[in-house]
Amino acid sequence: MTEYVKIKGKTDQDLLIPDGFVRIATDLRERNDEQVRVERYQLGENIIANNAHVTLVFGADERLISYNNFVGDLNATLPSKSELVQRAMEVWQHLDPQYASGLQFMRIDTLKRFYVDDQGQSNHFKVLWVKFAHRNGSYNWVTFGPGGQVLEVERESRWDYMRSRRATEEWNYDNWVLAREGKGSQLAAPEALA
Repeated sequence: MTEYVKIKGKTDQDLLIPDGFVRIATDLRERNDEQVRVERYQLGENIIANNAHVTLVFGADERLISYNNFVGDLNATLPSKSELVQRAMEVWQHLDPQYASGLQFMRIDTLKRFYVDDQGQSNHFKVLWVKFAHRNGSYNWVTFGPGGQVLEVERESRWDYMRSRRATEEWNYDNWVLAREGKGSQLAAPEALA
């Protein structure tokens, strides 16, 4: 049965939890000087860096700050860019209409994502990253993957202009978490310093 993310008790049908995924970890972390709750969903109990998983980050007020679904359909094609801005704004409207009113479209980039499967193979796929600025000074985005599925939503991401890299902590990104814990190397810009 298909499961969707619930935010403040309301189901958001833009944000899918893949079949069989269960919550296996909940941690309290610091993001932009706010205590946030980070939840990880996946198959199986053992966390393996960059495996197929979903990470959710909730703010102190239970707003969804970040949704990352690291499972792409490798056989599907990317959607057309022609209606992605409208579709991304619909995602924001469903998520938080008041916050959405402060967004301004910036650009669409084609990026790559990956996950490691059960056989240890890296599965790479392209995504379309729809970026917005917010009047609060942050950057925000919705990322669409193969088949048009929403794979990422992130709000309130700050930028370190002096270092030309992200300033906001990346608890939703395994390689950054490994670097933060001293188990991996520091990531190159534009990733945040760990």
